[in-house]
This record gives sequence, C-alpha cells and structure tokens, in this order.
Amino acid sequence: MKSVVSAAVILTFIGGGNCLPSYGLLSNIKPSSIEVQSITQGNHQKLMARVGTSLDTPFYLKYGKTAYLSTENIEIKLSKVIQDSRCPTKVTCIWQGQVIIGLDIIKNGKQVSTLMLTLIPGRDSLPIQFLDNYSVRLLEVSPYPQSEKMIDIKDYIATIVVSRN
Repeated sequence: MKSVVSAAVILTFIGGGNCLPSYGLLSNIKPSSIEVQSITQGNHQKLMARVGTSLDTPFYLKYGKTAYLSTENIEIKLSKVIQDSRCPTKVTCIWQGQVIIGLDIIKNGKQVSTLMLTLIPGRDSLPIQFLDNYSVRLLEVSPYPQSEKMIDIKDYIATIVVSRN
C-alpha cells in the first residue's frame, strides 16, 4: 500500500504541472501505463532521467540523459561527444571546427541505431540524419568552447528536433 501512495504523489508531481522537475522543461507528455507501472514498482529515478518531448518540438538533451517521445515509443539518448574541435572564444583559428555527437535511438525498448550528427558553426545547412520515417536534426551544442577552460563531458547539451517524414 505504501508504494501506491508514493506512486500517486510522483504521478501528481509529474502530471500536475506538465513538467519534469529535474529539468524544468515544459512537456505535454503524460506518463504511459508502462511508466505508471515502473513508478509503482519504485523505479521512478530512471523515469526522472528522461525528458518528455513531442515531434517537431526542439528540446534540450543533456549528456547521458534520454528524451522520450511517447506517441512514437522512441527514446533518444545523448551517448557520445565524439569530437569538439570548434574554435574557442578569444582564439583566432584558420578553421571554425566542428562538433560531432552520437545519439542512441531506442524503439520499443531496443536500441535500433546510433546516429552521428556533425555541427559546423557558421554553416547554413542543418545536420540531419534519417531513420525509418523520422528525421533527427541537431540545432545546437552547448556550451561553446572557451580558451580558458575545458568542457566536462557531463556539461554538454544538444538541442534536437525529431520530425516524421
């Protein structure tokens, strides 16, 4: 009985303001029946590590975290920062550099692909990868490198949009 009571509190917290409090990101995604079961079984920490989002809506994804598109049953995890050679602030470079990230795509609970997206500052075209009936666009990667300090891998955040083709 105790787990049911705590589950209700968590569901109220998640659904009440339509936002996941660990990120402060607005979301119109309600918990699925699988998520409700997970919460009642005491696995709410894993659920809280996911950002709820929807198609055609830009969202922020922190390194190591997972975005969940419940209408598509797709999860996207920022799993790798393969390269960040962007020219740091206060430095003169002969090339603007690039940042390459890896996104794990999980459909119906199984990893189906890892997409590699490359962003080159100052380029007009957006980096897009296609998977099945979806396109995944990388809009931005932050923080931008600074000459005075290194970026810790856990501080990377990608701005992404997923669309159905």
